[in-house]
Amino acid sequence: MDEQRLIELLVELHQGLLRLGPGDDAATLRALALCTSLPERPTILDIGCGTGAQSLLLAGTTRGLVIATDLMPSFLTQLDNNAAYRGVGRHVATCVADMGCLPFAPNSFDLAWSEGAVYLVGFDEGLARWRPLVRSGGWLVVSELSWFTPDPPAELADFWSENYPAMRTVEANLAAALELEWNPIGHFRLPEEGWREGYYRPLKRRLPVFLEAHTTDPEAESVVTMVEREMELMTRHPEHCGYAFYVLCRG
Repeated sequence: MDEQRLIELLVELHQGLLRLGPGDDAATLRALALCTSLPERPTILDIGCGTGAQSLLLAGTTRGLVIATDLMPSFLTQLDNNAAYRGVGRHVATCVADMGCLPFAPNSFDLAWSEGAVYLVGFDEGLARWRPLVRSGGWLVVSELSWFTPDPPAELADFWSENYPAMRTVEANLAAALELEWNPIGHFRLPEEGWREGYYRPLKRRLPVFLEAHTTDPEAESVVTMVEREMELMTRHPEHCGYAFYVLCRG
């Protein structure tokens, strides 16, 4: 299966879900609390926002302006609708944009944010490309799939070696951030509930619907097999890897 077909199937599989990856409100708020000395109403860039669960929370909490970017217009439409429904529409603006070449001027944002999306360009590439967009003394928060232990079980290592070979340890990512002239202020693991409740539970309900729409499509079936394998491995081995939040300050 080529990459474009895989992306199309994954987008369809996640259509309508509140979250397109692991996460929860508590983790978002914990990371935000580490970003000290923000303006009263900060300007925030949410990169690779998906359907924007975190965009809505950031907008409602800060009452600033969240500019939420993604390549998928359907995700942004869902975010616009949810923002209006929750009464934060004037605090959220959506923009179809490639995270690798964002159309914003340097020093435009007090805070840049990317939950579970930096892997699309690579951790180092994202930190390098987004740094000029953040004002001096401003912040970048990213969550990234990271190894927590040096010796994960072979089945887990083999799965991620095939599906995300660029995954590194938390320590390696912190060292990379320093090399890229970010000051790491804090980091923490996304709790297991952010995987089980925030993402896997609704995704499991979605899988049969997706399969029913693709009853004669072996590529769709292979996507479901991959997702089910991920869920099984991550549920059994949460101590070895998961999302880590990195809270970085631009000096």
